[in-house]
Formats: sequence, structure tokens, C-alpha cells
Amino acid sequence: MLNAAPDAARGAALYVRAARPGDLPRLAALRAEAAAWIALEHGSAQWSSPYDPERGLALIARGATVVAALEPRGEAVATVTIRPTGSPRLWSVEELACPARYLSSFTVDRRHAGRGVGARLGDWAAWRAGRSGARVLRVNVWSDNAALHAYYRARGWRWVRTAPGSRSGALFERATAAVAPAGVREAGGLRV
Repeated sequence: MLNAAPDAARGAALYVRAARPGDLPRLAALRAEAAAWIALEHGSAQWSSPYDPERGLALIARGATVVAALEPRGEAVATVTIRPTGSPRLWSVEELACPARYLSSFTVDRRHAGRGVGARLGDWAAWRAGRSGARVLRVNVWSDNAALHAYYRARGWRWVRTAPGSRSGALFERATAAVAPAGVREAGGLRV
């Protein structure tokens, strides 16, 4: 996600749809690939625990997980989960009282890194969060992954703080968006 090489896919449409149970193997593969790359490139143990298919299916059933593809019926090149509530272990009572949406499992296929897929999917999530009445979009990321912190900051996210005692306690937020990002198309009914 940190590469910035120009690419034709940068201007291509991004198709976002609700994840389906049949996407589970692809979601697990994206996570495993990301975990291996993060460990190798950044020395972080982020996502080193095995993917939990039961949890993945539960999030899919709730409509919280989406996938993005470069073609309307194409292979998923990215995924993100968007929830209406955050963890009270990480966010304060005051923060949780603010209308917000919370991202997790934000992953981009390494073959598409640096092509703007993650940035566009993040912009779409900010717009979708705004449509749901949220004022901010939040994410908690691994505390020891400085490169990921820099990625979010470079895309307009504000570091809130690092929650003590949590390996995934680096907290970031950004304002939601009022305008849909260019080139992102929704495919099918979404519940996020």
C-alpha cells in the first residue's frame, strides 16, 4: 500500500460490493498475504494469528464486509469491514458517543499496491459513513507498524492517541465525506 508508482489502474473504476460467503477463501488469502508482507517489510506481527472464518462469516452476514474489484464481476483486490460501533477498550465514552463508523480488516492485494485502490476504498468508506449519519470514520491499527501510521497520516487521517496495553491500539480518525469519490461504483445492495 505504500508504493506510489503510476499505473493505469489508478484511474480505472473500482467496483464495491457486499462480501458473500463464497468470498471467504479470498478474504483469508488477502489477509495471509498482507501478514507475510508486513512481517517481512516492516517487522510487525500484525495479522499473524490465523484468519477466523466463523468471525468472517458473521461479519459478512451482517453486511459489514465489502470487497472491491477492478471489474464489475472481477476478483476482489481489496476488502474492508465497516462497523457502527467501536471498542470501549480503545475509544473513550465521549468518543463512542460521537456518530462514527469503524474500519477493520482493511486489506489490498499486494499486486495492486501503489495503484490508489486503498486510497479510493478509504474515500468511499468515508463517504458511506457520512451517508449513514456518522461525522467521523475511525480505525485502530497495530501500534508497532509505523509505516501503516504514515500511510493513514498521508491520506488525511488524524492520529488520536495510542491506547495502552493494546497491540492494535494506534487510533486514527478522519472526517466523513459528503461527496462520493470519483470512479468508485457500488455493485448490488450494500448495508454498511
